[in-house]
Amino acid sequence: MKMTSKRGLVAAATAAIVFAASSMSSAHGDEEKRFAESQYRHDVMELAKYSLANIVQHLQGKAAHEGDVVKLAEVMALSAEMSKAAFEKDTRGMEGHTEAKDGIWDNWEDFAGRMDKYAADTRALADAAKSGDMSQIGPAFKKATSNCKSCHDEYRK
Repeated sequence: MKMTSKRGLVAAATAAIVFAASSMSSAHGDEEKRFAESQYRHDVMELAKYSLANIVQHLQGKAAHEGDVVKLAEVMALSAEMSKAAFEKDTRGMEGHTEAKDGIWDNWEDFAGRMDKYAADTRALADAAKSGDMSQIGPAFKKATSNCKSCHDEYRK
């Protein structure tokens, strides 16, 4: 692998972990109780978040557990495949904490399309991780993580 591509990947990984870390700290913390649907969605998305954070640890050289990047990318892909269905029920007006904006259901076609793209891109990342080839993993990682930010910017409180 070329040094410049490794540096670019580490930079992208660092940006992704900063984003993931900022997502980890909720302004609401444990102050408000989530309702059941919100908790389920949250937990499904947490699987992806923690997998992403651990992939970044590997890419930065801070973790080196043989074969784990493949496993973590697979967890991320499976979580992404479950994500759209976790939001299908319109929960506007339910009492309790949620980070989901009403725009999800106001713009369902856009949101559903983003979830489908997220699922496809994380599946591509999982497949690339199986190759062990950083020239495939790097671009797939960048593409998959760009979905997270664009969707959170639009549809997450």
